Amino acid sequence: VAACSLLGLLAARAQPGEPATAPRATVAGVVAGIVSYTRWPGDASAIRLCTLGRGASIDELLRAADIGSSQRSVTVRPVTSATQAREGCQAVYVSGIGVAAARDLLQVLAAQPVLLLGEGLEFCSDGGMFCLETGSSPVRFNANLDAIARSGLRVNPLVLRIARGT
Repeated sequence: VAACSLLGLLAARAQPGEPATAPRATVAGVVAGIVSYTRWPGDASAIRLCTLGRGASIDELLRAADIGSSQRSVTVRPVTSATQAREGCQAVYVSGIGVAAARDLLQVLAAQPVLLLGEGLEFCSDGGMFCLETGSSPVRFNANLDAIARSGLRVNPLVLRIARGT
């Protein structure tokens, strides 16, 4: 039962003015859910989610601007390089930057307490923590348990059960 309700929170978020049960299986909703069930060292009350790249998912996250909750503010801001991401982002969402640039980012942020989310299974294979399947409805995601463990972040085990582990 808890896994089902958590999946609902990860895959569905209501828009202002909609009933709380209205499903929204969007990238922003799934990312917001993953972030809300993640704990950073020191358990920060404010998180900066940085976007790197381009595409519909990045545009959706930037339009959302704040995907937080009453317990934690999560602001969304674009960055243009792995160096910028290392200097102030607690989470990074990657899309449309190419394999080499994604690998560079993952190398720069490896074993850091930065939540690394991206698109496609290769993102997890290359060292990302969560890889989203944005072409599916609802949006699905996979988790790289080794990368999560090395980061020092704590992710609720129910999120990891919902993810299809890689």
